[in-house]
Amino acid sequence: MNKDLYIDIGSTNIKWKRAGGVSQTPFPTPVYSENGRFEVDAEEIFNIVRRLIEDSKRVFFSVQMHGYVLLKDGVAVSNYISWRDERGAAVQPAFTLTKEYGVDIKPNLPRLSLQTQTVEFDEFCTLGSYLVYRLTGKNETHISDAAPSGFYNVCLREREQTAFKLPTPSYEIKPVGHYLDTAIYTPVGDQQASILGSVGRCFDGYVLNLGTAAQLCEIANGFVSGEFESRPYFDGKTLCTVTRLIGGGVIAKYSDDEIFEKLVEEYGGALKKLPVCKRLVATGGLVKYRRTLLCKVLDELGVEYSFNEECDALAGLEILSKGEIK
Repeated sequence: MNKDLYIDIGSTNIKWKRAGGVSQTPFPTPVYSENGRFEVDAEEIFNIVRRLIEDSKRVFFSVQMHGYVLLKDGVAVSNYISWRDERGAAVQPAFTLTKEYGVDIKPNLPRLSLQTQTVEFDEFCTLGSYLVYRLTGKNETHISDAAPSGFYNVCLREREQTAFKLPTPSYEIKPVGHYLDTAIYTPVGDQQASILGSVGRCFDGYVLNLGTAAQLCEIANGFVSGEFESRPYFDGKTLCTVTRLIGGGVIAKYSDDEIFEKLVEEYGGALKKLPVCKRLVATGGLVKYRRTLLCKVLDELGVEYSFNEECDALAGLEILSKGEIK
């Protein structure tokens, strides 16, 4: 029997898949969610994961990006500071970023957020590398999860020199270590895993990824710079991504008529920022619940489109587990 376990740590649910099928549990509720801050108990997230991996041979993760946990002497001294946290909006960046870093300066950028921290720490973890650290003792993750922190030049494969330890970035999917008899593999970004599961490695078109938040992206061979984030994908490819678009978290609050024009404006503007393609695939959880609205928006934009509601990050992780993808 296949004892691989695939875990997708999303913003709404933690989903997992093993031989018996797909299950899910709600992502822990925040312990703090006001004044632009959004924090979740990191120990609660870890305990859910730890319970899941029992009796598994190999574990593959995809994780929400742009969040972090701070350590001091190997122990967490912060909650999980979520991607929804925008405390960075209150400060001016003491650094610059080029497109080679795969991320732009924005309120939820961890590198910017750290300028507001007063807690003493000596090590920085992404959510993915924190879970791996707790399971294996090694602070390591895939570059697709590391780069969104703002500390990594993806093109040069270099990280910033800091007074604290950063996660070791991996450019391949590989076992980092073991938890008991279970091999723990490098976590990857949830967006990248979702795109891989939906359209594969070499899709020639736009992908509208519709989760709690939304992104419009396009796979490019090698590094490409433009009015988008040049996020690392797999096999040396770049996921050209327009971020911070309206997703399910906002859309759920409105009727189709109330949100329609805003979506046409946002998604249409995003299309203009990416290299021109002839087709679009819409994927993600929202596709199942607001299909009528999405059809109306995409018809208005005049783009050829299709939907893929079956594949998601778990499907992407299953592809990665079969090897030959870095």
